[in-house]
Amino acid sequence: MSHAQVYPALFICHGAGPLPVLGAEGHVHMVDAWKAHVSSILKRYGNPRAIAVVSAHYQTAEAAVGGGAQPGMIYDYYNFPPAAYELRYPAPGDAALSARMVAALQKAGFSTAAADPERGFDHGVFVPLLATFPDASIPVIPISVLASDDPAEHIRFGQALRPFREEGVLFIGSGSSFHHSQYYQVVDAGSRFGDALTTVLGDETLSKQQRLEKLAEVGAFDGFEEAQPPGRHEHLMPLLTLAGTANGAAAREAASIPFGLANAREYIFEE
Repeated sequence: MSHAQVYPALFICHGAGPLPVLGAEGHVHMVDAWKAHVSSILKRYGNPRAIAVVSAHYQTAEAAVGGGAQPGMIYDYYNFPPAAYELRYPAPGDAALSARMVAALQKAGFSTAAADPERGFDHGVFVPLLATFPDASIPVIPISVLASDDPAEHIRFGQALRPFREEGVLFIGSGSSFHHSQYYQVVDAGSRFGDALTTVLGDETLSKQQRLEKLAEVGAFDGFEEAQPPGRHEHLMPLLTLAGTANGAAAREAASIPFGLANAREYIFEE
């Protein structure tokens, strides 16, 4: 990667618990998509210096960044086969980089941002990384989503972390554009919202500021109430954080994937 480049950011649907890495038939297309995204990024940009994963399953009242040297495992799912609790992802953390991220957040107005040396890898972190970076050799830093579920706040969160993409950090937003259990078995549920996201994220006629203003009102997009459950929008927040790290630059739809009978979208921010 040249110094003139900004390392891409990737938003994915992380699927249901550990099923993507247990070979579940309904998740094969999803895992194939992850591998294709990462392969294309690595071919063009080389290995990232670190991987920062904004996980929907790391929700905090105040901005938090995992700061452990050797993060442990968090099996935040229930009633799966024993193999689901034997999964390991022994990647190191990077306490110095985490501390710099916290300082950047504090400078940007997140005055209570803090590093959490005890934070491990939840399934939003370790499941996609087991599939895409299986050797676990690159430092991984978990980053929280905020309990406010406020799109504008997450955009500002991401803007504060923008400089780290310029240093070669791969940001992965791990959540889902579709996360409404009531509609998993409804054919193409989530498609209207996915189409709306793709339009706004990719519309080159929008200025960066216009794109961010539209994303701050994402709750008004067509199909939002079908795609995200009422009062629980944490699975969408990683996408808003990534939009912030792009400072409103366009993103392209990288995949449209089946999720049950519903539909989820994945995006790459590449400048």
